[in-house]
Amino acid sequence: MNSNQHKPFAVCIPYLLVAVVLWMTVLCAQVTWTEHIIDPWAYGTASIYVADLDNDCVKDVLGAVLEEDAIEWWRYDGSPSQWTKFNIDTGFFQAISVYAADIDNDGDQDVIGAASYSDEIAWWRNDGGNPIQWTKYVIRSAYDFAHEVYAHDLNKDGRVDVLGASSFDDLISWWRNDGGNPITWTEQTIGYSCDGAKSVRVADFDDDGDNDVVGANLYDNRIIWWRNDGGDPIQWTEFTIDSNFAGAHRVQAIDLDLDQDEDILAVAYFGHEIAWYRNDGGNPLAWTKQTIGTDFVNACIAQAADLDGDGDLDVAATAQTSDEVAWWRNDGGNPIVWTKFFIEEYFDRAWPLYVCDLDGDEDKDVIAGSSWAGIHEVRWWENTSTGIAENQISKTLSQHFYPTIIRSAAMLRARPGSKLYDIMGREINTSHVTPGVYFVETDDQITSKIIVVD
Repeated sequence: MNSNQHKPFAVCIPYLLVAVVLWMTVLCAQVTWTEHIIDPWAYGTASIYVADLDNDCVKDVLGAVLEEDAIEWWRYDGSPSQWTKFNIDTGFFQAISVYAADIDNDGDQDVIGAASYSDEIAWWRNDGGNPIQWTKYVIRSAYDFAHEVYAHDLNKDGRVDVLGASSFDDLISWWRNDGGNPITWTEQTIGYSCDGAKSVRVADFDDDGDNDVVGANLYDNRIIWWRNDGGDPIQWTEFTIDSNFAGAHRVQAIDLDLDQDEDILAVAYFGHEIAWYRNDGGNPLAWTKQTIGTDFVNACIAQAADLDGDGDLDVAATAQTSDEVAWWRNDGGNPIVWTKFFIEEYFDRAWPLYVCDLDGDEDKDVIAGSSWAGIHEVRWWENTSTGIAENQISKTLSQHFYPTIIRSAAMLRARPGSKLYDIMGREINTSHVTPGVYFVETDDQITSKIIVVD
């Protein structure tokens, strides 16, 4: 068939006159949330991470529980509100950050944590067993007000390294994993004079093949990135992205606009703001700030993920003083237009947040915790979206398609590149269409709604 000819959709309707109702529509996923409690008594959860700790192919939840001085994990026990809590460490004073990675390359997930009162960065080796046994190793002591820990193979040597942010030493640091048993670590400072360093992440921002670093400083209001200039030890060149992001508290490195370079998502605790910085390339890199949400009082954490299943990245976030867990739908455009929705409007002292497919049903769920002086709960919101919502923007038309005996179906003519979606927003193989309601997309626009009658 010539590429300029129309291609057919085969819709199974044996020997019937088919009424096709045509609406010009705007479609967006209707995201709904069902709340479940993981733990009603977790006192001051400051950090959440998700990993399969026990290798049962089911995701578990990790928490740094500040008021309990504990690193804890919750095992999923078969239903949304059934979780079993296990302690990893109950003497990790003011546990404030937690992460998981296979530190020793033995095939299971180990745990890394930061404690703000005991000024520690530590890791716990997963020794297996039921319940899991853990062996603690200190990576760095006297790391004043250790606030965040992160793991990444920074130097690309095949071993997972550890990064940290010290709020009172004003440092962004990394510890090179030198292997061995026990593992030895070499500390190297990335950023000095990072006033109130709170967050650190890794990505190749300049697309030169090595890993760069981004950080957030609460007190000097800066978002900074450090270019990896190579060498041993690695040499770093510092660039300020924004020096007026009031109370910079968290960063995430992610290609938010899906243009094949790494952007930065950030939250401003004092500025009550969620924003992203578009990577515009160049040498040095240029950045364009675009605000996602404001008046989000004492914004703590933001994470980008495709929450509505439409192929672009949305943003979920927590606000500690306005007690919000919310998400912003990415409506496209340049600059991107964002629409805010509540996940939970009144979640006291919301701080830690994590977004992932917790229940394995191929959509993104949200986990959050109530921080110190809050209601002591860890909750998760199951994404129970029902599919496509319709907003009619023009009159309804009626059109008749007479049956064409091809696979006992009416023949719908569609332009090259057309796609068929069901009511859940899933693309359908047009050779296996069953009775139901469908939508035709042509040139990235939904052009018709089809009711298939058996």
